[in-house]
Amino acid sequence: MAIVAVLFASEYLPAQDPSFRPAEQSSSSRRRTTPAQTNSTEAAPAPTRDDSSVAASRIMSMQSLDDVRPLMIGDRISLKIVEDPEKVLSLDVQDSGDIQAPYIGLVKAAGRTCKQVAVSMKSKLEEQYFQRATVIIALEKAVRSKFGPNMVPDDMGYVTIYGQVGRQGKYELAPEEELTVSQAILRAGGFTQFAKTKKVKVIRKRPGQNSITYEINLHDVMTKGRLEKDILIRPNDVIIVDEKLINF
Repeated sequence: MAIVAVLFASEYLPAQDPSFRPAEQSSSSRRRTTPAQTNSTEAAPAPTRDDSSVAASRIMSMQSLDDVRPLMIGDRISLKIVEDPEKVLSLDVQDSGDIQAPYIGLVKAAGRTCKQVAVSMKSKLEEQYFQRATVIIALEKAVRSKFGPNMVPDDMGYVTIYGQVGRQGKYELAPEEELTVSQAILRAGGFTQFAKTKKVKVIRKRPGQNSITYEINLHDVMTKGRLEKDILIRPNDVIIVDEKLINF
């Protein structure tokens, strides 16, 4: 009987080719099942891009703002006004040392800490736009520096600008930075309407010697391209822009 059963099976079962392989699941079927398997076994990857809302969103009080590191030209900050429903802004510290703040326009940032900028903005916002303003500012991306992203060199110099410019004050001059008189004027907001542009004074202190005063014709530099008249600033220079006399 066993012999008969074997013969019966061999008669009705198809012969199998030695090279025969079972049919594989189609690629479309595999694609349909892959997402379900992935979702059950793998977590979604964390985003790697820089989200401008992160730095300021995790700070809720102005008392927590950084009051140590001065901001530098090229830094990127995130800014949020808690009472404003608008999203967090990502702002760069411009070459002039300012940021373009909402509502109030240009605000000096370079040389100030995040907290100092926030306090300055708070007072201006409360004068006209908000009954109460909570300004949150955080460093989002530090400018690349040989001194490190969170360090200010001990030998940081300054140039002081007085007179007929947009913003009088003291401006940072980093070591090895090459800044001309015209560029310093632009950093201070440019000339006012009645500035004496043909006789801009640069007073330079010299250790153990009397100060020396240069007169620079920035009118020729800025309107005629006479760049040879535009001298480089040195640390502790003082620039004075007088008011020109108006004859009626």
